[in-house]
Amino acid sequence: MTQTNKLRIAALLVGAGLLGACGGPGGQPTSQPPAQEPVVAPTRGTGTQEAPLPRGQSLPVLTTAVAGTGAGNLVAPDTVCVFWTWGGDGSPQLTDGLSFRVDHPVVVPSSWTPTRDVCDDAGVPWCDGAQITVDASTCAIGFVRSGDPEPHAFVGMVGTLQCRQPLSQDDCVALAHQVDDAADVSPDLDLESVAGSGTP
Repeated sequence: MTQTNKLRIAALLVGAGLLGACGGPGGQPTSQPPAQEPVVAPTRGTGTQEAPLPRGQSLPVLTTAVAGTGAGNLVAPDTVCVFWTWGGDGSPQLTDGLSFRVDHPVVVPSSWTPTRDVCDDAGVPWCDGAQITVDASTCAIGFVRSGDPEPHAFVGMVGTLQCRQPLSQDDCVALAHQVDDAADVSPDLDLESVAGSGTP
């Protein structure tokens, strides 16, 4: 084999080696489109500072029943209008950034059915769907008896606790624990007591 042929073969081998190195495993190109950042909820940073929540983002923290407080008015036999207000034993105070969206009322035992027909011109939002905040902490809902009288029929509201800035994620977790540990229904919202109070 001549010297010229040896040089050509060596050049071809070097060229093939370079092409193989560029191709990566399986001969596929190694260049890939840049990976997109995953969409994740903000988490606590690794240092002493906490990662800030994006402005306006709402983080559902807890869906639960909340006892609340308030009063009921007998508007007809076995028909009560209840004004429910955030608060009660063990519940944290509402603050800027904390809200509770009511989904529906709960009665224990379930001998009463909620209705919108008995609280005309209540002056506050209906409880089902109400957004309870520090500036609007009361809602109204009616109840009619749907079972035999019981010694008591206590009222609470089922909904979702939510946080926004300026509350931090740690604030939300602490508040959620307080709400979760508090009572689900309120002893001062007793439909049986209101119904037995006499003729409206």
